[in-house]
Amino acid sequence: MSDVAHQYLCIYGHFYQPPREDPFTAQIPPEPGAAPFQNFNEKITAECYGPNAELGNFERISFDLGPTLASWLAEQHPAVLRRIIASDQARLRATGAGAALAQAYNHTILPLATPRDKLTQIRWGLQDFEQRFGRPAQGMWLPETAADLATLAALHACGVTYTVLAPWQAAEPIDPTEPYRVRLPNGEMMTVFFYAGPLSGSISFEEDITNNADHFATSYLPHHINAEKRARGDDQLIIVATDGELYGHHKRWRDQFLSRLTQTSAPAAGFEVVTLDAYLRDHPPTREVRLREPSAWSCAHGVARWSAGCGCTPGDSSWKPALRAAFDGLGARLDEVFARETAPYLSDPWAARDAYLSLREGWLAPDAFWARYGARGKAPARPELETRAVRLLEAQFIGQWMYTSCGFFFEDLDRIEPRNDIAFARRAISLIWEATGVDLQADFLRVVALARSARSGPTGADIYAALPRLAGDALPPLSAPAAGSAATPAEPSSGSAA
Repeated sequence: MSDVAHQYLCIYGHFYQPPREDPFTAQIPPEPGAAPFQNFNEKITAECYGPNAELGNFERISFDLGPTLASWLAEQHPAVLRRIIASDQARLRATGAGAALAQAYNHTILPLATPRDKLTQIRWGLQDFEQRFGRPAQGMWLPETAADLATLAALHACGVTYTVLAPWQAAEPIDPTEPYRVRLPNGEMMTVFFYAGPLSGSISFEEDITNNADHFATSYLPHHINAEKRARGDDQLIIVATDGELYGHHKRWRDQFLSRLTQTSAPAAGFEVVTLDAYLRDHPPTREVRLREPSAWSCAHGVARWSAGCGCTPGDSSWKPALRAAFDGLGARLDEVFARETAPYLSDPWAARDAYLSLREGWLAPDAFWARYGARGKAPARPELETRAVRLLEAQFIGQWMYTSCGFFFEDLDRIEPRNDIAFARRAISLIWEATGVDLQADFLRVVALARSARSGPTGADIYAALPRLAGDALPPLSAPAAGSAATPAEPSSGSAA
């Protein structure tokens, strides 16, 4: 408490794109909806990531940059990525606290993940962040802010200090102008911030609110101030959290709105623009709250939007549980084969999986990887055995990609997002087949055939069959049609896996 109440504003941007690459070619096929750009990554970079980086907006907000997006920017637009990283570094030099948070690696809905996959997603996200931003992450953005106590406990176990949630994820009334502690099952505490729900929603969906930054700062922000705190002289924080792509892609010119708001309008209206790292450093939580679990920011039914299906998307979402069952069944088989087949090569297969991202990205040299994770501290005795072990690790890596959340987010199975997730499943099946000769395809097709598009009719097996032709023996041979499929799975001569 102080003699004069300080009013703080944090604009939070969740910057993320799912992997669009064909997992066999690592190329993004043309996406007609992005015209005149080749794909949506290019379009959004031109409309959002690039302009916001050039304006210096990333330095004045808190944000996460999804690892799959960061990887693409590193290859296709490295100057944009350098500007974003430099913004975090500039903020750190100026205030002693950074602007950026980490993100769980594959945008997996973590309450639906296995305990082991939760940890891998968090650890990969932290590794990616530290390599790109040059410092450990203090906070982590949870995909869709989906959370339960097990997820928060996994964050805490990995050294994450805080995360951001929607106000309706609290199980009891809260004041969103301050951080809270959540008690974990082991008695330890995790810090959570709650964003201003109505204000964040209005910015996302009401066009006129963000037309004028000066008007926004004087007419909208004051309504979210806690008058009792102001009278007592207590500091308080308003968090506005949205998809980062709002600022220039979803809404034109909002990159300019963000620049004006954070540099001029908010300070003139009596708000100090701050990052979450800095606010938490100076304002540790003093109160405790219980979590509504599981919960998320874009589903009123817990996390049913990504599992059983619910009314948060229009139409018939009965395809969702069948698709998830297919992925979960395949994931269990991938794990079983991986643990068994890597036993001769890896001292601890799961620790090696957690470290594989660093090997894959070149952050950890092969010699160092094998010295640390190889059986008896050595690489496999012959090159072909090392190749086999790496292929099994790659199957684990790609297997995580099939859980990319947007595959379940929308209203129908016959869309690019579920098709991409099915393509990642096919790549994992192929890697296991090439490495071991074990056929995971037949069981997967039997289950995924039960997922059917109510709009256009194809099943998950049909979508699998319509993926691009693969040369040679990359997949197990197909036999009888999958039960429930509208067509015999067969590999066509054209199509797109992404």
